[in-house]
Amino acid sequence: MSSASVAVIGSGMAGMAAADRLAGAGVACEIFEALPEWGGHTRSFERDGFVFDDGPHVSFTKDEAVRELFTRGAEQVLEFPANITNYFRTHWITHPAQCHLYGLDPDLVTACIADFVRAQATPPKVETYQDWCVAMFGKTFAENFPQAYTRKYWTIEAARMSTDWVGSRMYPPKLEEVVRGALVPDQGGDFHYLSKFRYPEKGGFQSFMRAMLRPELLRLGKKLVRLGLAQKKLTFADGSSSHYEHLICTMPLPELIRAIDPSEVPNAVRDAADALLCSSLVLVDVAIARADLSKHHWFYVYDEDISFARGHFPHMLSDYNVPQGRGSVQLEVYHSKHKPLETSAAMLPERVVGELLKMGILRDKQEVLWARSREVQYANVVFDHQRTAALAVLEPFLTDNGVLRAGRYGDWAYHWTDDSVKSGWRAADQVIAALGRPGA
Repeated sequence: MSSASVAVIGSGMAGMAAADRLAGAGVACEIFEALPEWGGHTRSFERDGFVFDDGPHVSFTKDEAVRELFTRGAEQVLEFPANITNYFRTHWITHPAQCHLYGLDPDLVTACIADFVRAQATPPKVETYQDWCVAMFGKTFAENFPQAYTRKYWTIEAARMSTDWVGSRMYPPKLEEVVRGALVPDQGGDFHYLSKFRYPEKGGFQSFMRAMLRPELLRLGKKLVRLGLAQKKLTFADGSSSHYEHLICTMPLPELIRAIDPSEVPNAVRDAADALLCSSLVLVDVAIARADLSKHHWFYVYDEDISFARGHFPHMLSDYNVPQGRGSVQLEVYHSKHKPLETSAAMLPERVVGELLKMGILRDKQEVLWARSREVQYANVVFDHQRTAALAVLEPFLTDNGVLRAGRYGDWAYHWTDDSVKSGWRAADQVIAALGRPGA
C-alpha cells in the first residue's frame, strides 16, 4: 500500500465506492463515518425478523459495472417487473396517473383532457417546474397531481422549483394515451422510466454494498466537527484528529461548510451553503400480521390530507424481509422549514395506521404488530431556483481547496444509487490520477 493518505468522509454508497476503488489501486485510505455503523442512507434495519431499508431503495441500473458490483455484494439477486399504483380521492389508479384517469370523477377527467389539448395547442413558456407540468399535462391535471405531490414530496410549490432534475422521471403522454387511459382501466404500455428492478434476496438493500466493504478501512463513530483546509486536518467529535493528503467528502454540503474552520470560509461561501435546501423525512415502518396487503411494490399518494407522499411494501421485495406469512409497509412523510410536520414524529405511527385503514390497505388496527417512526435529517436535495447559483459559488471554493465531492449530498444532486457509485469512482479516479497511479 502507498504511504499516501486519502480521507473519505462518509460510508454510504459513494464513500464506499471511492474507498474500494482507491484500495484496488493500492492507495492508502480511511473511511470516517459519523454513525456507529456503516452504510449511510443504504443501511438496512432488522427487528423481530422484519427488515426495513432507510427508504424505498431498489436498483434499476443499466450500467454493467454497477450491476456486477451489486451482484457480487448480494450474491443472490431477485428481479421484478415494477408494479406501481397511485391513490387519489379513494381511487387506486395505475401508474402513471396521466395515462390512467379511468374511474375518476367525470368532470375532473373532462377538465384534464380539455386542458391537456389546450396546453398542446398553445404551450406556455417553461421557466419553472410548474410551467413544465402545465405544458406537459394541462392545468387541471398539473394542479391535482404533480403540483399537489410536489408540496408533499419536495415540500415547496412547483413554481419555486427548476426543471433541472426532471429528465426521464416524468412521462409526457400523447393525446391518444390520455384519452384511452380515461376509457379503459389499464391500457398497458411502458410509461415509466423503471420497468424492472433488482433487489437482494437476503439482508436488505445494504447487501448490495457488501462487495465494497473493507472493514479494515472503516473508522466508525467519527463525526467531523472541524476541517482545517490549510493544515489538511480533520477533527472529530470524540476529540481525535487525523491529517490527510487528499480528501473525498460525501457529507451534506451545508454541514461540510459549517465544519470548515470559520477563518477559511468567505462570507459568500457561507451564504451559498445556507441557501441550499434539502427536505427531511420521517419513515414510518409498520409490521403487519398478514401478507396479502397489495399486489403492488409501491404507491404514490396525491391527497394532501394524508400525511405520507409515498409508500412501499418491503415484503413484496423479498420473502426474507419478513417472518413467514407476515407483511410490511413503509411510509414517507417529508418536511422542511417550508412545510413543517403537522404531526410529531412520535405520533406519526398512530396517524399513519389510521390512514392505512382509511385507504383499505389495513382491514383492522389489530393486525398491526408494531409501528415505529425513524427520522432522517437529509432526504431529497430540492432543486429550487437558488440551487444553481449557490453551487456556482461552492464548487470552485471546494475544488480550489482540494476537497473532492461525491454522492447525493456531496454533489448536491438527485442521484440514484448507481449515480452515487459512479460519483465515488470519479472522485477516486481523480486522486489516483493525481498520484500518477494506474487505475483500479
